[in-house]
Amino acid sequence: MTGHRSGFALIELLVAIALLAIVGGAISEGLRRQQQVFRSIALMVAARGDVRDAAEVLAADLSAASPLDTLPLARDSAVEFLSAIGASVSCDSAPGYTLRLPPEELAGGLLLTSLLATPDSGDILLVYNDDSAATAGEPRWDRHTITAVSSKPAATACPASTGFTTAGDATEPAYIVTLRSAASNGLNRGAPVRILRRGRYSLYRSSNSRWYLGNRRCNALGPSVCGVIQPLSGPYAGYSSTGQSGIAYRYFDAAGASLSSLDAPTRVARVDIAVRARSSMPIQLGGLRPTQYMDSTSISIALRNRD
Repeated sequence: MTGHRSGFALIELLVAIALLAIVGGAISEGLRRQQQVFRSIALMVAARGDVRDAAEVLAADLSAASPLDTLPLARDSAVEFLSAIGASVSCDSAPGYTLRLPPEELAGGLLLTSLLATPDSGDILLVYNDDSAATAGEPRWDRHTITAVSSKPAATACPASTGFTTAGDATEPAYIVTLRSAASNGLNRGAPVRILRRGRYSLYRSSNSRWYLGNRRCNALGPSVCGVIQPLSGPYAGYSSTGQSGIAYRYFDAAGASLSSLDAPTRVARVDIAVRARSSMPIQLGGLRPTQYMDSTSISIALRNRD
């Protein structure tokens, strides 16, 4: 008896292939949509992060701005101010043109010098002067322009005899700051020191045609002359003269009256900042048409330590 071999008919194979194609297509489409959702969420998170970054940076630095010159430059998309980059104490009394500062790291764990950036020529140094003969009984912060900064081992620059270091700190680098004008002869050892740097935060258009928040270091005194801009965060919405820029500043005096950018520098008491960021690519969620995602926030900053 001859055996019968079982198998698939041609029509059965065609149906199976068609079903496989349908199922495979459905799976592929599901994966594509899932990837699209993940990408859209990532773009939204990035835009929100850019908004948060700009708001936090500007709020932190502006709230601690020095009142010396208030805001040397105040525009609708840029602002300049002096911000603290370091604090320390003087190792000497009557230091003349050279002020010596203790090392940043001390064996005893004390923190006498704290620097966000290394001081440089052109920065401003403030030293607290409580010499009644020089200040007519009114202690003040004397202002000096730094012309040079160097370092030497604490054993020679700020030895243990000053009371600020120990033998264990002998090899740690102490700072030697040269001033354009001599410090007061009545300056006491241990006098508090602050170091300021002038910088400009502005919305600028990069070479890729996108808009970013950037920072430039500017000359401390005189007309504004700034260096090369460094990007901090972004991209943001572009500049608009109608106040809808990616980063827009508004200025107010102590009474709450709005100031124009031209007269704001000497009278400003509060700065309102609006930050607007767009996703770098269109997003698509829930079957909607692709669209550019935008997030925004606004903050109000009262300048402290005003006279």
